[in-house]
Amino acid sequence: MIAIASTLCFSGQSPAQSAIDLLSGFDAQRIEACYPVSDSNVAGEMSRLLFRMRKSDEDALASRSAGSITDPTVAAELTTGDAVEVEGTIEAVRQYSVPESLTEFLELETFQELVLALPDSEDSIAVFAPSLVGKISEGDRVKANAIVIDASSAEQVFAAGRVAWFPAMAESVGWKLLARQGVDLSRIAEAASRNRRSLEAADGDAFYSMLAAAKNLNTDPFDPATSPDPLAIEPVELLQSPQDYHGQWIRMNASTVRITRISVSDPARRAQLGQDHYYQVDASGDLGNTIIQLARSEDDPGEPIRMSGSYPVSLVAASLPSFLIEQLGDNDAVVTMLSHPVAIEGFFYRLWSYKNEFMTREGGGKQVGPLIVVSAWQSMAPPASDDGQVQVIGYALAVGIAVAILATIWWTRRNAKEDAKARESTLDSIKIDL
Repeated sequence: MIAIASTLCFSGQSPAQSAIDLLSGFDAQRIEACYPVSDSNVAGEMSRLLFRMRKSDEDALASRSAGSITDPTVAAELTTGDAVEVEGTIEAVRQYSVPESLTEFLELETFQELVLALPDSEDSIAVFAPSLVGKISEGDRVKANAIVIDASSAEQVFAAGRVAWFPAMAESVGWKLLARQGVDLSRIAEAASRNRRSLEAADGDAFYSMLAAAKNLNTDPFDPATSPDPLAIEPVELLQSPQDYHGQWIRMNASTVRITRISVSDPARRAQLGQDHYYQVDASGDLGNTIIQLARSEDDPGEPIRMSGSYPVSLVAASLPSFLIEQLGDNDAVVTMLSHPVAIEGFFYRLWSYKNEFMTREGGGKQVGPLIVVSAWQSMAPPASDDGQVQVIGYALAVGIAVAILATIWWTRRNAKEDAKARESTLDSIKIDL
């Protein structure tokens, strides 16, 4: 079951408050000494400050803010260490290296100075932050909860533990659609580093913002001459190259297996989603002529666990389509077993790992599979027929098929091993270490 929670907010209209007490080891004088970054010693101090910013409580930092730097009244009263919201359009990016002696401890190799043009103003500011993950460029909009380093210079200087990123020219249709819905794409880019891991607090902002975006998705064309069609994809492609599809808007066929209604207890997440629950649909996707080999743990010398035919796919959505709701009927159960072929459109989040019965039974570790946030559903079940004669013929055919199956069961069982070997020899075996 998927259940995660974490928050990122931009709020507050209270008087500006110092956030220095949130930054262990720093005082106003040491913060001021982090700028300008003129040598490796100063770069080391800036790196330490950004590390402390990144580890600080985001909600606590936001609660100290008087508002936005774009408010002249707020800007005029800022002093070193005060918390404030910064927002602007990137004019320039300067990259700095973290001293090698600090990279392992700070878990940071580089940081950036973003020169931002303020909205509806000729003024600019500088914001130091850990390097953004993604292809940032001039014209992209960024936003952050930050602290003041230097409020006295013509170009005010700030530091932020992380920066929300809204690119002007996204690199895929999916990213464009998410950006249109106000999703911070830095969170989506960061998700790539957590492939094959369980969902954790760090996934919260990206997961819920993507879930909310899929719920209210606007698929109007960006260009009147071009329709933003989803990318048709097979499960094996997501298993082989997940890094190529994060945030991609995709279309995939699958068959539902189990539906779980998941309650959302966090008030901020409820407000973000506009409801107190969402659904996780455990499904299976067709592998075609591919055999997936799942490597066992390093201390297990056994043969890889092989899967063919179908593969587990996890679908999450704010709501279910009418054709699934009709099959659920008055069932109020939290978990319902339901098989139905579907075609879905949605956003690929990442590969995630979780416990399931199959892997436990086979002696493996956690199951690894694609997690897709669904925006649209289509039933792929054949239409029911009202023609009685056709139904009679269908029953007769079914009986005939059943007889044929019974007549060949003995032969099939007798040659099961040989059949399996022959089948595997005709398939494309792909080893994926999951």
